[in-house]
Amino acid sequence: MNQDGVPATTVQGALFAGLPNETVGALLDAASLRQTTQGIALFHQGDPPNDLLQVVSGMVKMTQIGGDGAQTTLRVMGPGELVGCVAVFQQFPYPATATTLEDTVLLSWRAASFFELLKQHPAIYDNVLRIIGTRAREMVQRVVEVSAKRAEQRIAIALLRLAAQTGVEMEDGAEVGLPITRNDLAEMAAATYFTVSRTLSKWQQRGIVKSGRRRIVIASVNKLTAIAEGHES
Repeated sequence: MNQDGVPATTVQGALFAGLPNETVGALLDAASLRQTTQGIALFHQGDPPNDLLQVVSGMVKMTQIGGDGAQTTLRVMGPGELVGCVAVFQQFPYPATATTLEDTVLLSWRAASFFELLKQHPAIYDNVLRIIGTRAREMVQRVVEVSAKRAEQRIAIALLRLAAQTGVEMEDGAEVGLPITRNDLAEMAAATYFTVSRTLSKWQQRGIVKSGRRRIVIASVNKLTAIAEGHES
């Protein structure tokens, strides 16, 4: 792949962290550039883990269908983040479906080619281990959130997480930098649509958030953080 057209943010992701220029070049040479439009499924839950993807620009949503048929939004992934990495690294079917939330550009490696790179460049393997460890901690944290925190805390945590990943600084706070519905937020927070609607309405009256159609602005990050930590409701 031609490295000249690759944005600097691409090599700032966890996969490229601390790698020498030669190894970065080998990773980019082995990748292909993939451009997609909004609403495209990059892979589906249960598909074989054939491709490792990294977001160059745009946003990707990971959703999972549970045994009861309910859909859960696991996370939203932006530039520099790897999509489907744990499934590829450990060679089990993709546990979730990856769908683009907007026009998106990705780097793509075939799994077999990537494993050859790991043999040739051990430094990549070190980064892979760190990435797997980070994702494992995130999943444990999510289980703790669902089992031990109240719905309002989970909603606050989900909003803060989205703002950290996609936030746009504004005079009146931080806007979640992608269109998000109350149903999306309910899936991310393991809450009902009614609970999310009631909670956002209450927070809006208190000046903590400003909620519109597919748009949420966090007007008071400090107050929302206090709710997430259980210090107020």
